[in-house]
Amino acid sequence: MAHLHNQFDDLLTLINVDPDVLTATRERLALARKLAEQHPEGRVSYSSGSIPARTHIQPHAGAVSDGDGGIILDRVRHPELGPDGEGEAPHTVTDELVAFIGPKLRDPDRTPSYPKARVYKSRRGLKIHFGAPVNGTDVTVDLIVALRRREGRGLWIPDLERAPDSNNAWSASDPQGHVELLTSGTDALRRTRRRAIRILKAWNAQAAKPGFSSHLISIWAYEFVEPGMGLVGAVHTVLLEASLRLQRGEPTKDPRSVSPDLKPLIPVADAERRLRVAADKLAKAIADPDDIDTVAEVLEHLFPKTMRERERAFSAVSTPLSTTAKLGLAGASRPLPKTRSWREDAAGER
Repeated sequence: MAHLHNQFDDLLTLINVDPDVLTATRERLALARKLAEQHPEGRVSYSSGSIPARTHIQPHAGAVSDGDGGIILDRVRHPELGPDGEGEAPHTVTDELVAFIGPKLRDPDRTPSYPKARVYKSRRGLKIHFGAPVNGTDVTVDLIVALRRREGRGLWIPDLERAPDSNNAWSASDPQGHVELLTSGTDALRRTRRRAIRILKAWNAQAAKPGFSSHLISIWAYEFVEPGMGLVGAVHTVLLEASLRLQRGEPTKDPRSVSPDLKPLIPVADAERRLRVAADKLAKAIADPDDIDTVAEVLEHLFPKTMRERERAFSAVSTPLSTTAKLGLAGASRPLPKTRSWREDAAGER
């Protein structure tokens, strides 16, 4: 399975987040957390999602990079908030945080300063736009406004699109606990799980309407990836087992037993079919792992946007550079070797 494995390794490189973008995402998330903790309403902050779990990707051009985290409010100051109080949602507190953090980010005396930064209230808390793209990528931060639950693990997460006194203005979640799960196990298991999640997230991002949240994909990987699996086998197992689960009508439970059951973003029948077709396609490549055309066909089906960008990158280099004279180099003009596409490059591995 050498060729198929090599192509998956190459795919991981293709979907890597630009190092400058990744550094900026981490730094901006840390800054947002620091500022939120300085507000009198803030108690403690946390990081969540792909950054601490190391499953971040940039699957194709135009993809944004966002850092996920949260600020946990001081319950003593607001006993009316949350299901453990009077059920009130933190609309007012969130507005105060928006008004507090925006000017801090734009402060010219602060280093770094973001004069074009804008902070908005989102469904779950704050959405921070820094107004300073990094290598063409808009690096943002999502900061959830949350409360510790009085009983049981996890947090209360608000729905700020509902009325402040709505009975459905809060839901339970455990973002910190999920990071702990995804970073658990042996080094080998963590590495395979992490790489499989990144591949699966890239596959999901190819669709005009992604069928699954990154969180659901990560939980499936946590459940189905086992010690000793290779990357290709792990990806295929997740696709297959998830499709069978949906086919049987079985729920995906929160492994922390905090959140409600996890569901696809599209109708279950469509989600099951999407998973099953992807699993069948990958099984075809696994059955003939060193056949270059078969592997290419499968990858083009599963990752069309990523593969097209790869081809364009090769074409951009190979088309205009035909002779050394065109490069302005001294000496007689002579043809340059043509840059190979990923199909041609693969053929050279034989």
